[in-house]
Amino acid sequence: MEDHTAANPSVRAWQWRIFWLLWGAYASYYLCRVNFAVAQPLILKDFPGWTNAKIGLIPSIYAIAYAAGQMINGTLGQRYGARHMMTVALTVAAITNLLFSFTSSFGIMLALWAVNGYAQSAGWSLLIQTISNWNTSRRRGTVIGLISTCYTVGNVLSWLLAGTLCEAISWRAAFWVPSLVLVPMAILFFTHLRNSPEEAGLAPIRDDNAAHGATTSADQAAAASGGWLATWAILRITLANRILWILALGFFCMNSVRYTFMNWSVQYMADYHGRTIKNSAFTAVVFPLIGSLGAIAAGWASDNLFGKRRAPVCAIMLLGLAVVCVLFPQIPKGQWVVATAALGLAGFLMYGPDMLMSGAATVDISHPKAASMATGLTMCFGATGTIFSGAGVGWLKDISKGNWSLVFWFLAGLCLVSALLMVSIWNARPKGAK
Repeated sequence: MEDHTAANPSVRAWQWRIFWLLWGAYASYYLCRVNFAVAQPLILKDFPGWTNAKIGLIPSIYAIAYAAGQMINGTLGQRYGARHMMTVALTVAAITNLLFSFTSSFGIMLALWAVNGYAQSAGWSLLIQTISNWNTSRRRGTVIGLISTCYTVGNVLSWLLAGTLCEAISWRAAFWVPSLVLVPMAILFFTHLRNSPEEAGLAPIRDDNAAHGATTSADQAAAASGGWLATWAILRITLANRILWILALGFFCMNSVRYTFMNWSVQYMADYHGRTIKNSAFTAVVFPLIGSLGAIAAGWASDNLFGKRRAPVCAIMLLGLAVVCVLFPQIPKGQWVVATAALGLAGFLMYGPDMLMSGAATVDISHPKAASMATGLTMCFGATGTIFSGAGVGWLKDISKGNWSLVFWFLAGLCLVSALLMVSIWNARPKGAK
């Protein structure tokens, strides 16, 4: 991960320290986020009167709260940084999961998962801001590609743990056991993380700080000042960025697809291919696991093959993903090995665009002080897209009487729209990179 500009061994040591603290904290988020997808089929069995659309409201309400929190916490992140905000988020996520494990009320489940969603929105945008502070733009795609493995590995560990707990104990254990992991992680994160090199007594490392002009001289002067005046000026600059809005719209479509796979893969393997919940969870992990390889490959390719342009890589991979989605309805019922291979390929093609659109590309085109705000805007759109992945997919399944074909055709359409939006910003790249 070292850059040639960070020849000082002390700087390199700090870079690795920050990398692994951010990696571990965000991976921990997923233990208390995607565990619901594994528990979902068993919750339906416990409450047979609930429809697919009804239980799908729980991840959808999470997505609504997550979307609302992205811009709020992204803006606050510019002021307070990851160290304080992610520590609070880890603690709240632990508490909501613990309480979720004890309730049988649908209303309370909705409320707790909404609070969890809002808390976890103080995550990725802050991670991107912090990792950008500690690295130059020269290898931004590669570094963010590497750190993005935190949520693919976190997804895998969450599903494996939840699947084992659901079978060995009950679906409730899939919530209270992971909650116990987040508290020590929060303590470690708060005591050892620093938001920027300056906070650690080092010189600035990021190399594109002077390259972004403000939209007006007044905004530029305000952005250079301190306090809330600077925060609002940077927010205005961010909201005036046309390319950022196109990126956000593309991420809206793409994230609908990713979260559909995350929320429903376990149930797809169980319902359509006749696997047990544990085996379905163990099979579905190929989606994020192979996805981590796709994220690393996409980051490297955007840095080294496309001149730090992220959009071409996103467009190519999304077109491939659209083809894979079209192929899913052709898989015969019970052919779980073929379905597993298709999930793995879908993951590889999905997580590259996901990482680039919500990380490297967003930082590339945003004001240097607005990494968390710009990422918050992109993530807000993405999280809004995930609302469909819960209740929307449940509704599509209900109206097609459990048939999965309509779902996959709809996902293919979303991939195509996202790919076309990336084509429209094909040549966007970092400004002022050395």
